[in-house]
This record gives sequence, structure tokens and C-alpha cells, in this order.
Amino acid sequence: MRQPHFVFIVTYLTVKRTQPSLLCSRMNTATSILCPVCREPVDRLLYRYHIDGEKRVIEQIKQQNPGWAEHDGACSRCVDYYHTEVVMQQRMLPEIGPYFPVKSQDDFIILPTGLRLNTDQRFTGKGVTICFIDSSFCRHPDLTAHRNRIKTIIDVTKMTDAINGYPVAGCHSELTDCHPELAEGWHGTMTSVVCAGDGYLSNGLYKGIASDVELVLIKVQNAAGRITTESIVKALQWVLRHHKEYGIRIVNMSIGDDEAISYKQSEVDQYAEQLVQKGITVVAAAGNDMDGLINPPANSPHVITVGGIDDNNDLQKENGLYHSAWGKTTDGLMKPELIAHAIWIAAPILPGTKEQNEAEVLHCLLSVSPDVLPVVLKENIALTGLPMSVLASEDSTFIKETILQRIRYCKYISPHYMHVDGTSFAAPIVSAVIAQLLEADPRLTPAMIRKILFTTAKRIENYPAERQGFGAIHPRKAILHVLKKETIMAPEESPRINSGQNTIAFYVQHDCASQVSLAGSFNEWAKDVLLLEPGKYGWWKIEVPMMAPGKYYYKFFVDEKIWVEDVSNPYREPDGFNGFNSVLTINN
Repeated sequence: MRQPHFVFIVTYLTVKRTQPSLLCSRMNTATSILCPVCREPVDRLLYRYHIDGEKRVIEQIKQQNPGWAEHDGACSRCVDYYHTEVVMQQRMLPEIGPYFPVKSQDDFIILPTGLRLNTDQRFTGKGVTICFIDSSFCRHPDLTAHRNRIKTIIDVTKMTDAINGYPVAGCHSELTDCHPELAEGWHGTMTSVVCAGDGYLSNGLYKGIASDVELVLIKVQNAAGRITTESIVKALQWVLRHHKEYGIRIVNMSIGDDEAISYKQSEVDQYAEQLVQKGITVVAAAGNDMDGLINPPANSPHVITVGGIDDNNDLQKENGLYHSAWGKTTDGLMKPELIAHAIWIAAPILPGTKEQNEAEVLHCLLSVSPDVLPVVLKENIALTGLPMSVLASEDSTFIKETILQRIRYCKYISPHYMHVDGTSFAAPIVSAVIAQLLEADPRLTPAMIRKILFTTAKRIENYPAERQGFGAIHPRKAILHVLKKETIMAPEESPRINSGQNTIAFYVQHDCASQVSLAGSFNEWAKDVLLLEPGKYGWWKIEVPMMAPGKYYYKFFVDEKIWVEDVSNPYREPDGFNGFNSVLTINN
């Protein structure tokens, strides 16, 4: 059986169905504590903070909540929220939304993909179509609720003649919603939403990098739950036949064939190569076994094969590598070429399933007040996978810890999302970045895209190059590479404050630079985050969101080795290293 390249826990339950939303309303009426910051019901507040590590967080809460003081307390979810807000300010990213999906006494944030990759949020894949070839799919709300971006769903297991386009009846799927009986649709639904979801069920928090792309979804898993070579070949044949009709520019394959043979002998590889020749970029997951072989289509010469990164769900720590497959193929090709985040990825729970109902009930139970928790739990335990022995306890602390253990075991992060891992999810991230590049310049060919991604990637130190190819994908560098031909006229002054647009523009001229970044006290002098766009005559430009009133110091960092002050700015102060920092003052 052909296996999708992903890892997550699925526990199937036989339980009575209820309406979790009504259950949540009933449970919340029993909660007695309101967080003074978010006004959400919780069962406890935090009063003790790590002052040194959370000083900026406390300041942020006070700034946005006048009258609040440390002794008033705050729920841990608010502390997490404002910590993420501080991180976003340091990276000068626009807001990702004011709400998080859940609030509980021991919740933690799974970082949104765009934040952890520091993507350029101006590009969301508009006008680009990605084809996902995967196990099965449903029309998930993150793909359809705001705007239905699914052009078609094709079931090739019901197709007789894919290359000539003569399908049997029922080949075009008529699915309109996610159905509980379609549990096999989890993998394809997850990969497509990780790439292209708009975060509808998370108020925009867990949206994919390519949240505006159009989608063609091709189902290759048959009724017996198998993915055969024949089905994969039929899917590739269908794309070869219909890619112009649907405007397909990218094919994402988080599945693979079983046998690691030469690409010259593999039908899957041969059709993948034909797609590349037709101007379609093909992206494949490397697989999750470090000792495993690279199978079709990942072993194909011109398919971009993606391994994994593990960032420990923490922007402050150094990235490590995920346990991806790597090494030489039968033909002597080194794979993977790129690596992207492959763990701690937020992905949807299939709506309407027992798992989604359980996730909603478990998160609601966490907000129930201790005095009624045993009673409410007894009424609803059948909706969960909790052991019946927990009913024997009257200790609410023990009960809630048991609930938390179940949530962690199932990897639920909200009533609608769980965190998953596997190179199955690293590949869609790369596909999403390619969609950004094609939005910026639709003329890019697969060869151009490969060159841009490979030359802008960065290897993770202390890990062998064989495991990571050209290194970690760097979306902003790749976008800037595409925008190099854009004309940017020099301003009369720098920095230039645009109160109408609520932005600040910085300019610098450097004829010989290949990369220029902006760093300063506003982002803790991060050197490789705020990248300027190149223009004509050696001018470089960046626009950042308006900062809070105050005095800031900054410099430009050229080619990752030289600090340069803003010569257009007459305000400067000694930097303590025989040079000057440029000074920016923002008034009320």
C-alpha cells in the first residue's frame, strides 16, 4: 500500500452524537472566574510572572489595557497572546488577528506558518492554481466558506481513461461538505488546508501562506483504502491533459509510490518529468524515515523534494532537522533539495467527525468550574476518549489534568485544529511559497523557480548538507529575488513617515549589495528579518508598519557582514563601536 508521508494519532470512537456548541454554552454558565484582560471564563488566573523574561509582555498588556496591573492577574492564554504580539512587533509583521481559537488554563500556541517562516504577507497566491494529488479530500470551510476556491475534485479511482479524458460516471466528486464517514479524507484535506486555508475556523490565525490560491484536488485512494501506482499515474495523466483548462501551475504530492526504482523505469517519475516540461512545478515530500529510500516521485530529477525542519514551536530557538528521508536515489541524485517546517503544524480536524466533537467537548470541559465539573463530565464522558475511571474522582484538579493529557495525546489545539507532523506538510509549505513567486511574476518557469529557491535557501548549521540539500526555504529572500527588476525611485528623505498609510519607508543606496536588511531597537537588532527590496540605480527600499511613539535606533546590514548607517537621515548617535546609529523619533 502506498503510504502518505505524515504522522499523527487518530483514535476512532463509537459514541453518542450531541451538539457540542450547545454543550459549551451550558458549560460556560458554570464558570465563575473571568479574566480581567480578555473577559473570557477561565478556572484560574496567573499572578506570578517571570519579570525579566515577560517584562515586554506585561508592558504590552498595560499599554492595551489601561488600569490593568500585575496583581489583577491574567489567564495564561492572554499571556501567550501578548507574547506572540511582542514577537510579531520584533519581526515587524502585520497583525494575524485579534483572536485565538481557544482559551484554557494550560493551553499553548502552535505558531502560525506565516509567522514562523517570516513570509511576505502581500503575496497570497492570487491568480495561481495548485493541484493536490492525495488520498482524499473534503470541501473544508477554510477553503470554501469565505470564497469557494476549489475548482474541482476528481476521483481517479473511478476513471477509466485519464489520458484521453474519458472518465466513467461519478469521476467528478459532488461533495459539498466534510462528512463524518469520509475519515479517509483527512490527509488530503490537511495538506491542502495547511497550504491554502484562509483560517476561517480560527478567525484567521491558522491560515496558509497561499490563502488565495485556487485548487484542483485529485483523489487517489480507493474504496479499500489503498493508493496504487495505477491511481497515481492516472492522476498525473489527468493533469497532463487538463492543466491548461484549469490553469494548473503547481502539483503537490505528499504521497509516493512504494518501490525505489530508477526514475527512468518509473511511470510516476516519467509523467512528473513531462509535467515539468510543460511548465508545471512538481513538489514532493521526502518521507519520514531517516533510513528509508527516496521513492517516486521524490526521486525524479526535476521534482523539488522537501525534507523537514523542527523549530520546537519556538521562534527564539535554533532550528533543528526533522527525521526526514535523505540520501542518494537509485540514479545517484542527492535528495532532498530543500527543507521546510514539518512538525508542530496546525492542521484541521475533519468537521463533523467524532474526533472533532471530542476536541470541542474536551476544550469546553476545561472551562467548567470545579464544583460542577464531576457532574458535567459524567453527562458527557461518552463523547470523549477519557477512561471511565476518572468518574470515580471528585478532585477537579486531577480531572482537568486527565482531560489535558487526553488533549495532548490526541494533539488537539482547539475544537477545530490539531497539530501534526511529517514531510507531508513541509511539501505544501514549499508549494505555497512557489505560489507567492508566481503571483509576483507569472512568467517564472520551473527551472527559474528551482534556481530562486535553491540560491536563497540557507543551511542550518551543525547538520550535514546531505540531509538538507540547499537548506531551509527563505520565502522573503525568494520574493525579493523575483522583485529585483522592480523600479524604486529614491525619495527626498529617509525614513519617510506616511501617516495616511500608517507606514514608515526606509531607503538606502548600495550599488554592489546582494542583500540589505533593516535592524534596530524596534526588532531587537534582528539581522536577517526585515529585508529591503532592490530597485534601479542601487536603491533599496522597505516599508514597515507604523511604530508606537518613541525614540528608535537603527542601521542597515549589508550582505550579512557590514553595518551601514542611513546617510539620508541627519539624526544619529554614537553606537559605542566607533560608528553611529541612525535615530528615528515617532511623535504622538
